[in-house]
Amino acid sequence: MIGAAAVAALVVVLVVVVLLLSGSVTSAQEDQPIAFNHQIHAQNGVQCQFCHNDVTRGSTASLPSVQLCMGCHQSIATDSEEIQKLTQYWEDGEPIEWVRINEQPSYVHFNHAAHVNNGVNCGSCHGDVATMSIAEPVTDMSMGFCLDCHAEQEEKDRLFDCATCHY
Repeated sequence: MIGAAAVAALVVVLVVVVLLLSGSVTSAQEDQPIAFNHQIHAQNGVQCQFCHNDVTRGSTASLPSVQLCMGCHQSIATDSEEIQKLTQYWEDGEPIEWVRINEQPSYVHFNHAAHVNNGVNCGSCHGDVATMSIAEPVTDMSMGFCLDCHAEQEEKDRLFDCATCHY
């Protein structure tokens, strides 16, 4: 029989584990289905918003679809092992299951469009991804990180309202 103190301690441990797992950053070392090199694409003039094309229209920065990638890679670097993996997704009609590197907890409402359309540069939160072969988190996208940025804005009183970011 488990005592009340043991049950309470177990609940506390479970809550801490859930909070740790729901953080805004996942491991950049997780294997992506295709080894995507941000640096090579940036060096060839591909802008963030070409691949993450919903960033100016919605809350999320969409991850590139097979169709978008194949728009270029039907004729570019077709001998590459990674592009051959991409082509297999295309031929199988399967989506690429990209692993998100930065993800907000479910209780945070972050809207990329609101930020990008108001002049916030992608690098402000994501760092200089154009120099990264593998995208990695560069900031702790915690509440403090966001509040520090909001404190610098002209509309900081509105931006400090809890309902701005939390439902």
